Amino acid sequence: MHFSIDRKYFYDKLSVVSRAISVFSPIPALSGICIQVEEDQIILTGSDSNISIRSTILKGELNQLQIESTGSIVVESKYLLEIVRKLDCAIIDMEQIDHSLVRLSSINGQFQLNSIRAQEYPSIDFSKPDHQFTLKGEQLKQIVSQTSFACSDKDQRPVLTGVNFHTKDNSLYCSATDSYRLARKVIALENVEDFNITIPAKSLNEVTRSISEDDSDVLIYVDHKKAQFVFDKTIIQTRLIDGTFPDVERIIPTQYVANMEVSSSELTSVIDRTNFIRNEKIHLVKMECTPEICRIKTNSVEIGNSDEILTDCTYTGEDLTLSCNGTFMLDALRALNAQTVKLEFSGYLKPIRISNPEDSSIIMIVVPIRSYD
Repeated sequence: MHFSIDRKYFYDKLSVVSRAISVFSPIPALSGICIQVEEDQIILTGSDSNISIRSTILKGELNQLQIESTGSIVVESKYLLEIVRKLDCAIIDMEQIDHSLVRLSSINGQFQLNSIRAQEYPSIDFSKPDHQFTLKGEQLKQIVSQTSFACSDKDQRPVLTGVNFHTKDNSLYCSATDSYRLARKVIALENVEDFNITIPAKSLNEVTRSISEDDSDVLIYVDHKKAQFVFDKTIIQTRLIDGTFPDVERIIPTQYVANMEVSSSELTSVIDRTNFIRNEKIHLVKMECTPEICRIKTNSVEIGNSDEILTDCTYTGEDLTLSCNGTFMLDALRALNAQTVKLEFSGYLKPIRISNPEDSSIIMIVVPIRSYD
């Protein structure tokens, strides 16, 4: 195995596949990148068994790839990336010396790295799942950024650590919840068979980090075991989370006793200013709302208190006083990325619906907290 290639191009491709690699892998070969050099292309693969990334470099692209001989090898990801990143050259040369050693060379010097036989790298099935649909890169990034933050970071209920994708009536519903809040994005999607899957949030975040062009098409293939995201000669494949995702429709209120339209930037700033006042690590904020005035309050015996009035705000309906997790509110407001937000209240201790009046495709739900002050 022997080839030369543009150093920066090679580093960018290595960086993408390395995102799937875990430093704690029980299989030594999975701590490395599998490099397969064929006559007209190089295939790079990284995996931690749950998420696998394969990227192809074609000969003839603007990467100055020159292949002298074919072969396969596995090289420790951490050290390979560090050397390629730090070499001060435009073109890098990589050559397999024997089954356990590779040499990386530039005009001014060379490095040798221990390697592992390609035969020791686990076989990964990259066959395409049955169902296919296409999203723009920007669209997929928006789905993930507006939902994945609401996933649980605890493993007691694994299904809540992912984003649920299911189709219904020519629409794709993307939902995430940790049982205390909900984020749901709905987009139109035609000519797709029904499916219902839950994809780990970690995998989705790696996908969006790897998409460099927002206007590029991302081909998505899914079945009951795995999901594949294909773009820019790269395949990101992830296992799905087993288990039944909760029916989130039942927690979305259909009737409301009051609603508020408020400047998103003002509400965000007011809540954010109270962030230092926490009770038992919870950022608790109290909302006191009447048609005449809306206040945001916090109180801590150990720290102090705050009391601010919302000025750019319209409130109609019943007088309400309720408390909620300020961090959850901030996450929802930032994910909506709207100038004005609408808060709809279904009653004391009942879910609050937060939405963008100009974008019906996305809604947030935050469940109030019982407080005793």
